[in-house]
Amino acid sequence: MNVKILYLYPDFMSLYGDNANVRILTKMLEDQGFEVEIIERTITDNDISFADADFVYMGSGVESSRNLAAKHLGRFKSGHIEALEKGVPMLFTGNSYDILGKGITTPDAGFIEGLGIFNYSFKEQSEKRYTGDVILSDNTTGDKYVGFVNRAGTPDVEDDLAFDVVKVIGNVPMHKDAARKNNLLGISLIGPVLLKNPVIADSFVKIICEQKGKEYQKIEYPHSVRSHDKTLKALMDSEV
Repeated sequence: MNVKILYLYPDFMSLYGDNANVRILTKMLEDQGFEVEIIERTITDNDISFADADFVYMGSGVESSRNLAAKHLGRFKSGHIEALEKGVPMLFTGNSYDILGKGITTPDAGFIEGLGIFNYSFKEQSEKRYTGDVILSDNTTGDKYVGFVNRAGTPDVEDDLAFDVVKVIGNVPMHKDAARKNNLLGISLIGPVLLKNPVIADSFVKIICEQKGKEYQKIEYPHSVRSHDKTLKALMDSEV
């Protein structure tokens, strides 16, 4: 059985080892017995089709790359929204998650229109960057997620944000983070998020199995679990 992963802008939006998220999910799906096909689309493509995608991923990039990706992806907004409403699982990490809101105000007072899925907008500045390790808490399940944040802006409203910020080691002015709708998750964490947070990875695998009509097999990934637990403990024990 085939699973298609639509990987958006891998050449523009793949800093900090973000592409590992695609490799990790591919491995987990192959362990479930799927054949995985990765479809890459970028700004030189005249069409991006979400119709056959079983999973959509977009990573983080420098702000100028993200802005180019946002403008390009906006041309295919209707297809993206249709896939979202159908329940196609999606993950947007780092500053690609900014695109899911109303838009982004740049340091020169320009405005990059977003997809408008959520009510927040991001306002960026050029004087400093907000960086740090963070712990997030899922209000629905109580699960704790860990990772690193490196961004130039913050959201103007937090009404749509799904996770509480439990702790920040750094200068990130965050109280809430991440946006969720249907099976889409946008989150500020960068790097191999699915490695450090196996609960998130496993949740996507379960959704894909269910949607493809295949029985989900519980498979343990002890190295990933230990990585999460060790990082969580280290951050909890650290002084702010």
